Amino acid sequence: MSVVIPAYNEARRLPRSLPLLVAALRKVPGSEVIVVDDGSLDGTAAIAAGLLRGLPGSRVIRLPWNSGKGAAIRVGVAAATGEAIVFMDADLASDVTDLPVLLAALEHAEVALGSRRIGPGADRTRTRQLGSWAFNQIARSITDLDIADTQCGFKAFRKAEAKVLFSLSRATGFGFDVEVLSLARSLGYRIVEVPVRWTEEPGGTFRIIRHTPAMLADLVRARRHVHRAGQPSPARPVEPLGDLAVYRSRRDESAGASRSREGAAPPPDAQAGGAVVVRQVGPGLG
Repeated sequence: MSVVIPAYNEARRLPRSLPLLVAALRKVPGSEVIVVDDGSLDGTAAIAAGLLRGLPGSRVIRLPWNSGKGAAIRVGVAAATGEAIVFMDADLASDVTDLPVLLAALEHAEVALGSRRIGPGADRTRTRQLGSWAFNQIARSITDLDIADTQCGFKAFRKAEAKVLFSLSRATGFGFDVEVLSLARSLGYRIVEVPVRWTEEPGGTFRIIRHTPAMLADLVRARRHVHRAGQPSPARPVEPLGDLAVYRSRRDESAGASRSREGAAPPPDAQAGGAVVVRQVGPGLG
């Protein structure tokens, strides 16, 4: 498994968040962390390198100037070697203990999304909730994505599909998620959403007034880009896997059994005392 962390001027928050991630991944043989320093001015790269010394194979990639979150993650995905590629925000607002659940969802889909809008686990200010809801509604209307939470900074991909999607993506800013997910839909990849615990952390670099116009422009460009790449594949239901109904595109059926995981077990519980709710996303689903 590879975990990609985009970081811009995160010298103050990484000493709190990165050790938690490193400690968790020590229990996962062969895992790596790739911190992509997006042209920081505060020593982020040096601090991250020191904190990663305890996890063999992990490294810091430093971009020469600030290029945007989407660009930083694209560089990290290109360098990743794990069979599963995850990206998380530098503040670790998403609970790292939910990582096994997100990875388990990849048994049934090529893309697994942490979601703050399904399940009760998100702790956010009212302003951020409203902003996220408004952006999601606009994204749905522009791109036809039926995804509850496109912007949560906690997503997992199978390696081959991640390499394809991020090599095709062009968006560099905070709106890159929508473009990548639209591309995934157009290529017929299965997408699932998994409820995760998420706590808003102070000191983030996202600013609603400053970054929202650029994100909306990214949506428009994403729609044009995906339309040039091809129309979304229709989806049809197949046999349910336990409590998880998986939807596959017609393109999946022609790909043969190599991509089929129907025999896999459903994802485990997200936490003691609470069942996982995995929401399958497919064309025509609400």
